Amino acid sequence: MNLDRRTFLKSAAVVGASGMVLDAEGTKPMDAHGPQAWSLKMVVPIEPGIVCSDLERMLEFYTGVLGLKKVSDAEATPEMSRAFRAAPDGFRIVRLQTPYGERVKLIQTKMRPLKKQPLTEWTFERHGISYITFVIADMKEMLARLNECKVKLVLEEPLEVRKGFVALFALDPEDNYIEFVEYQDPASYRPDLFKWRQFF
Repeated sequence: MNLDRRTFLKSAAVVGASGMVLDAEGTKPMDAHGPQAWSLKMVVPIEPGIVCSDLERMLEFYTGVLGLKKVSDAEATPEMSRAFRAAPDGFRIVRLQTPYGERVKLIQTKMRPLKKQPLTEWTFERHGISYITFVIADMKEMLARLNECKVKLVLEEPLEVRKGFVALFALDPEDNYIEFVEYQDPASYRPDLFKWRQFF
């Protein structure tokens, strides 16, 4: 399908130096809350789930190293789990909360896990949902914590991807990629979250 330039510009977007999503001309910020045909009506923050081989080891990492708070630990019966098409013999699910309110779910089943995803030379070689991003306040503090806890890093040092935007990939105990990001001006990256705040 061929698009003329005007149609393309209406549908395209670029990322500005601050990390804000701009229109294709790079001049006006695109409003994530602007009118559109249909949108999810979410009532709580997004909750990624990680199926684990060793839940206790993963729990220690996400609570002990990253400081997420354990908020629930539950067992699903085989009957419910089968009806839900989650696992044949039930599962354990632990919910961990970030300081910002999102929750990461760790899940362990009695099934033999499928072949573990191999470590790749490039983070984006993995297909599908490949990593979780934590936008943090202090990259130096985060790097010191990761080194202190002997967490595997993809690079030894954070990289300034563009001016005011520093990022670092690390690996959790089961080699899931985690991205840590620091924005010099987080309000310009997510004005929708900061417009109602007086102070940061």
